[in-house]
Amino acid sequence: MLKAETLNQQSLLANYCRTGIKPELIGIKEENLYQYRRLVFNIALDTLETAYPITYSFLSNEQWSELTKRFFAEHKCNTTQVWRMPLEFYDYCKENNVAEQLQIPFLNDLLYFEWLELEVHTMDDIAYPSFQENGSWLQDQIVLNPEYKLVAFEYPVHTTAPTDNLEEKRGNYYFLIYREKESGNVQFLDLSMLHVFILENINDGNCLEKILIEANNLFQLNDMELLKKHAITFMEDLKHRQFILGFKN
Repeated sequence: MLKAETLNQQSLLANYCRTGIKPELIGIKEENLYQYRRLVFNIALDTLETAYPITYSFLSNEQWSELTKRFFAEHKCNTTQVWRMPLEFYDYCKENNVAEQLQIPFLNDLLYFEWLELEVHTMDDIAYPSFQENGSWLQDQIVLNPEYKLVAFEYPVHTTAPTDNLEEKRGNYYFLIYREKESGNVQFLDLSMLHVFILENINDGNCLEKILIEANNLFQLNDMELLKKHAITFMEDLKHRQFILGFKN
């Protein structure tokens, strides 16, 4: 265990690295103090710029500089893993209404979208269920790649650059993000509400035929044959994309 005074000195130095407010430290050379802050802040800044390249490019230099300095000064990171610090940056922006302050209503969606790629790429491995390659799309239980997320946004940050008047496109948007089984690459796919309904029900263990009967009533499509054709085409595309693995044994 560290002595109380040693722990206090470490806390003072850490606080200085975050805020730039000089503390009373024992046995440290004044001329070296700035270098500690510079090195620590540069590591944090590089981590954020790497995690959020779109946001970093979109914001002005002044906006980005002020925001990162605020975050570093005001937020005491809880994670001991540097690569997870960007998630706390996203949480900080949400909790402190940064999007409203900067008058960028889609900022939270954009930050979360960029964080998701890192999160899914580095997520813990999930055991793949057993499956067989061939089966009936309508009757058999379909097996999905378990390493995925279905996400809902207010703004289409996953398909539209932030310079294209995103604030005028507020609505309901959905996308699938998953990690490929063989390569480990992260893939994105834009989805409709119908697609989300189908995938959520497949994940619950329902067969496609039952799902489509419910979807036909829920979405008032009134064309079961066309719906089946569309759904099977969607399933085949997802299998080609390595998101659908096959059929339950």
